Amino acid sequence: MKKLACLFMALLSAPAALAMTQGQLNEIADTLQVRYHLIDSMPKHCPEPAKQCYLSELRLRSPVRYPGSDWAIYFSQLMPIYQVESALFKIEHLNGDLHRLTPTAAFRGFSSDDEHVVRFYTQNSQITRSEFMPNYILADQSHNLTPRVIASTRPVRDEHTLLEQQPYLAPFDSYNQLRVSDKDQTPWMGAAYLAQHQSAPEFTHAPQGVIPKPRQLKVVSQGRIMLDKGVHFELAGVNLAQLEMAGKRLAQLGVKQTKEGLPVRVTVDPSLSIEREGYQLNSSTHAIDIKASSAAGAFYGVQTLIGLMDLKTLTIPSVSIEDSPRYAFRGLHIDSARNFRSKQFILDTIVQMGAYKLNKLHLHLADDEGWRLAIAGLPELTKVGALRCLDLSETRCLLPQLGAGTGTGAPRNGHYSQQDYSDILRFAQAHHIEVIPSLDMPGHSRAAIIAMEARYRTLMAKGKSEAANKYRLVEDADTTTYSSIQHYHDNTLNVCLPATYRFVDKVLTELQRMHEMAGVPLKTYHIGADETAGAWLESPACQALNKEQTITSMNGYFIEKVAAMVAEKGITVAGWSDGLSDVDPEKMPKRVQSNVWSTLSEQGHKVAHQQANLGWDVVLSLPDVTYFDFPYQSHPHERGNHWASRALDTRKVFEFMPDNLPIHAEFWRDVLSHTYSADDKESGLVQGAGYIGMQGHLWSEMIRDDLQAEYMLYPRLLALAERAWHKPVWAVPYQSGRVFDDKSGYFKAKNRQLREQDWQRFVALLGYRELPKLTRQGRFFRIPTLAANRRDDGTLNLFSEIPGFKLEALINGRWVNYHPKLDFDAVNAVRAVLADESRAGRALPLPAPVEPTVSPLEN
Repeated sequence: MKKLACLFMALLSAPAALAMTQGQLNEIADTLQVRYHLIDSMPKHCPEPAKQCYLSELRLRSPVRYPGSDWAIYFSQLMPIYQVESALFKIEHLNGDLHRLTPTAAFRGFSSDDEHVVRFYTQNSQITRSEFMPNYILADQSHNLTPRVIASTRPVRDEHTLLEQQPYLAPFDSYNQLRVSDKDQTPWMGAAYLAQHQSAPEFTHAPQGVIPKPRQLKVVSQGRIMLDKGVHFELAGVNLAQLEMAGKRLAQLGVKQTKEGLPVRVTVDPSLSIEREGYQLNSSTHAIDIKASSAAGAFYGVQTLIGLMDLKTLTIPSVSIEDSPRYAFRGLHIDSARNFRSKQFILDTIVQMGAYKLNKLHLHLADDEGWRLAIAGLPELTKVGALRCLDLSETRCLLPQLGAGTGTGAPRNGHYSQQDYSDILRFAQAHHIEVIPSLDMPGHSRAAIIAMEARYRTLMAKGKSEAANKYRLVEDADTTTYSSIQHYHDNTLNVCLPATYRFVDKVLTELQRMHEMAGVPLKTYHIGADETAGAWLESPACQALNKEQTITSMNGYFIEKVAAMVAEKGITVAGWSDGLSDVDPEKMPKRVQSNVWSTLSEQGHKVAHQQANLGWDVVLSLPDVTYFDFPYQSHPHERGNHWASRALDTRKVFEFMPDNLPIHAEFWRDVLSHTYSADDKESGLVQGAGYIGMQGHLWSEMIRDDLQAEYMLYPRLLALAERAWHKPVWAVPYQSGRVFDDKSGYFKAKNRQLREQDWQRFVALLGYRELPKLTRQGRFFRIPTLAANRRDDGTLNLFSEIPGFKLEALINGRWVNYHPKLDFDAVNAVRAVLADESRAGRALPLPAPVEPTVSPLEN
């Protein structure tokens, strides 16, 4: 007994285990090797309760010995981990995509001899490498030390392609890392697949024409008009400022304004029988004449002059053009909220929008992961809401969602000052582009909620209770539990609180004031109102409101109320179609813009038809074809999301027939690569109903920097401009009451032939004329992957769907120029390269993975 007492006293007097020091944390963060392996994206059996899951593992190896267990690793995993198979570690889902890995009591520390493996199951699916986020963060569990990004989880940039690479990810080299279930027929788009499904280019030079295609173009003579001595603008009815940006682009591409230059006579006369944004252009060796009924039309006429120009010779053809746009709304949506897009990126993109006659810039400025616009009187919105770092209290910043890391200076953080926004507005106006701001509410509002909570705490600490509650967006007594589609449990404004509408009015008032100060009136405001989770069920404020009036939809109530506020300010209200489906149309303003984003393969045409039949201004925003955050091709190395489209290349955008949505069931497939049917028997457009236009979308969850954003944008942006401006002869007119599938046959062989001819014209202009212009202006576009197969004689057949690139083959570790006599069996990989060899496209190995017959876990 006495010995036990002595032992007990000795244990009490023994020194406690030493806590991790900053030096130890730094050393481990710098040396710990983290390896992520996606084992199977379609396991045969998922642990309950998930119906769909994927199996992964993390491997941890530290060359530094550390015996402690007082550390944690924070990392982003888009879909929640729900079962962990490890005795040494546990993983918790915290909020959104943020997870925390910590050691259990069984963990005995890091040793250079050990590799620790933790397997886990995750809900739903992830199958592109870009969905597996970087920048894992090491922290001490007491959070007394400065957290550090684990060096091995940082992305790097490939020296040849300049694209982001993820060395912490094990290779993706099987179909079990590409498909999401045994029903998934998604192809691995390797070189052989491309050779079978792509068309080799037919032109060896740029044909006559412009992107986007004019309504009518006639060649007057076969001679070329020299612009090497510059041009001289002679203006009537329009001032130089209204054409200045087109003139600057012309100068950037080698043709300056000089006194002895070829006269460019630009006349704007509202009485001319030319559509508002249309123009007429006639070119000869003596002068170029451009006529329009508006300054925008004249601007587009000058852009067409630039489109006609050959960069090498600085010449244009002698032509007569009559042109006008297909749609009044030709838009691009840029998400600066999830991952910040720099001001320079926005300005550079505006230049290209103007060049290809796009006229609406929809700026997504607030979401769960960031608030990006300074609002006078509410500095917390950007001081807290525009930053992500590891601060679990979220008093200094938001949680580090989407692999944000720890640094506040990272490019994914940031915001636009009021001066920045004013500069963007004026620059867009100079390119005849309307900016449509969006601050998404009531869902997707976590950044605003957290920022206003920080404001609340600050003011309450000063005893200013009334001021603290003025813009508070949550209700303490609301015990509702919910999970948004991005797995947040606290991202929705309480729509029953008066403070919510004070906040909305404050933001709207300041936004309108910023536009007025810039001299660019706010015409349209997009309230968002999409993907609202099941909030408010236990809210006392909402229960009380429901007793006062019967509310069918709380989300609809919010939209109707905010829409009225917007309309009272003289602004057109816009929103996403799913939120607008919750409203009573009779309670909405007379004019409503709806961005319809339902997928075509899931009967999305019905939503578009229904909302167009209400008389609303419908803008087609269909994910299948306009979401440029999806991969160009179904391949693990192509960055992008995967829920609506596995392959969205430039040709698919070109082939879109926006006036006839259901017909795409004849030649497109759904997200599992199955054929589908589009039934329009009871959902047809009524007489006179239609769409005001279409919009491309650059969502940013997986696009962490501006270089990658440009890769996703170009060259698809040019195909978007083609379809928004020009209606092709091969498009099948819409007729209601039909059912479409892969056998219905309304898209005739003649239509297919005409489409192929039109594609060959477009892609030749793109490769030989427009991509060199993008290169000259410093834009980072996607270089195509190459199609390759074996000829009957054993030689390599190699081509690029987009012409104008050098083609190379990898033989014995060395890249060589392609020639038709190369032995197919000697080639290891193929790639395209810019003419100046400054950058290469993604290389495709030969051959691609073989389609599996069984899951690897069954072997």
